[in-house]
Amino acid sequence: MHPLERAAQKLLNDILKVKRDEVVCVTCDFEGDLKFAQKLCETAHKISAKPLLLYTASPPHVGRAGEDYLPKHPLRSALLQADVWIELNMKWLLYSSIYEDVVKTNRVRYMCLVGMNEDMAIRCIGRVNVPLLLEFQRRLRDLTKNTKSMRYTTPAGTDVTFENDPKRPVLVEGDVNGPGEYMLIGQVDWAPLEETIEGVIVFDGSVTPPYELGLLHSPIKLKIKAGRVQEISGEREARIYESWLKSFNDPNMFSLAHISYGCNPGAKLCGNVLEDERVWGCLEWGLGNQSDTFKAKSIKASSHSDGVTLRPTLYADSETLIKDGEYVHPQLVELARKIKDDWETSKKF
Repeated sequence: MHPLERAAQKLLNDILKVKRDEVVCVTCDFEGDLKFAQKLCETAHKISAKPLLLYTASPPHVGRAGEDYLPKHPLRSALLQADVWIELNMKWLLYSSIYEDVVKTNRVRYMCLVGMNEDMAIRCIGRVNVPLLLEFQRRLRDLTKNTKSMRYTTPAGTDVTFENDPKRPVLVEGDVNGPGEYMLIGQVDWAPLEETIEGVIVFDGSVTPPYELGLLHSPIKLKIKAGRVQEISGEREARIYESWLKSFNDPNMFSLAHISYGCNPGAKLCGNVLEDERVWGCLEWGLGNQSDTFKAKSIKASSHSDGVTLRPTLYADSETLIKDGEYVHPQLVELARKIKDDWETSKKF
């Protein structure tokens, strides 16, 4: 079997659990990978589902800020009738009013794969041992839910503290069970208590959007007070980022929305946020709009941005969970080794 077809089958069968006669909508824009979109539709047809490919131009912005540039009424109508929606758009519909309407139906399984291409699909889905990685992510979820206070540092200068609310969910991405919003496997994310987030966060991996950034050549330093960005400093890229956030004239663009662990063995830093935030051992922050799935403050903002911090050392109450970008907690070490070994072996096939 071709590696790309194996990736498509794993996504549809093992992760999304597509059933016979289900309507599978795939959205892709001009900047997305149309070949992978077509492969998903072909594979859905082979397993007796009913695929529909929706191909649109790329808007200048993402989320709610970009939807007015699209044929949003036909898009909304089609997606509301789907059983499964796979988003491959580079300029994503996630957090748009279209997305919100679809999720509110409580019938659609939405999978966010924004900007995924063939190579990424093969590395981050096709070669991954899905059950093994989901077991690792569930352990990471349980450790996080049982932690009240967290602090982490990075060599680039991050030093941030925050507290967790045990009533809020910790999401195991790729673990699809019924309708709702789902992300690519290899990530665990949650919303800490916003008002407890204090300190300095330094993005040194990538930031997207704005699309002038992506992979960073110089770090972007954010000073955080009570879950909001108070100051941005750095070189040219920091000025671009601050200008972009301010361009929306929306104070909520400076709110921290969530934090995520990266744990996909196939992910590499490339400038595409979908993959960057899953780099093994990284920690990522989202700014701006906050998904309702976090069951937090449901911050509504014009758009959303994600920034990656590399080689973190994370303290969970009195225990060390990550050290210099590697999972070191006793409940994670052996399983982490198996996941990496299995991924390396899969490259031979």
